[in-house]
Parts: sequence; structure tokens; C-alpha cells
Amino acid sequence: MNSIRYALLSLLAREPLSGYDIKQHMNGRLGPFWKVGSNQVYPELSKLEGEGLIRLLGVEQLSYRPARKVYELTDSGREALAEWVLEPAETEFSLRDDFILKAYNLWLVEPEQMIRQLERIQQHHEAKLAAYLDKSAELERALSGKTSSDPLYGTAAVLDFGIRHERQYLEWCQEWIRRLDGEGAGPK
Repeated sequence: MNSIRYALLSLLAREPLSGYDIKQHMNGRLGPFWKVGSNQVYPELSKLEGEGLIRLLGVEQLSYRPARKVYELTDSGREALAEWVLEPAETEFSLRDDFILKAYNLWLVEPEQMIRQLERIQQHHEAKLAAYLDKSAELERALSGKTSSDPLYGTAAVLDFGIRHERQYLEWCQEWIRRLDGEGAGPK
């Protein structure tokens, strides 16, 4: 199975969800680490249902919205997800960040211009870090008295990664602002 399927199974392992809910969670809970196109969710849900890994729990019909199919994980789906968790993972970290590509070309602009870019991206990552720290404090309260078999532990692990990533990104921004400000731009 491809990774998108495991992302869907991961969300459904926590609670029954509609395709719309899944897209919202992908943008919220997993968005910083896992992106999915909206055109990928529904075909994958159909395939997963056909394979018996999820099942249709029911259809929600609100008068002012289209009907929403709500899916839940089957025992087979839970087993497939647990087996996948224990498989060796690809160890190559993949990060697609347009700003990193821009930084690769910083030699094409004046240092002051790049410093302004770095300061803007730094503000963006400071806001993300603050949001992650708020979520982390909230999550720590929710984890009180729970064991590692609770889904929130997985959420805490991924959130911790996000916090560490944002701190490292901010450190990198500060370092390169310092270097450019002092014209010691380092290797090209």
C-alpha cells in the first residue's frame, strides 16, 4: 500500500470520519508533515472500503449540506496499519520547502534583500512554533494518566517533531541573518 492509504488509516484508527473530516484533519493534524490533495482522499477511501480495511458506518445528512459518508476502521484495517508501523521505514527525510530553494540562490540578490526574506520566513516559523507549543501544552494536560496505548501518544510524538523542526528552522534563519549581516555568507 502507498503512504496516503496509511495516513487515512491512521486517522480512522482514532475515530470514525467522513472524507471531508479526513481532509480537515490532514490540513490540521497532519498538514505540517503530510500533505494530500483533495482529489486523493475519496478514491483511496473507496479502495480501502473495497479491500475491507474500512467500512461505511453511516451517512450523515444535514439539511443545508451534502450527505457525508462516515467511515470506520475494520479489524483488518487495524491489523494492516499495525503491521505497517513495524515495517522498516524509508530513512530518507524528504522536505519540500520553496524557501530553501530560494536560499540556495541567495547569491543572486543583495544581502539586505535576503535578510528581509529570512526575517519574514522567521516570523512565519515563530508563529508555527508558538501554535505547536500551545497545542503541546494542551496535549500534555490531556495525556495525564494515560498510557502509550492511547492515540494521543502518537500525536505527541509528531507534535514534538514539529516543535524541534521549527526550532531548528529558526536557528538556521538566525544564523544566516547573522552571516549575511556581517557579509560572511559562507560557502556558495
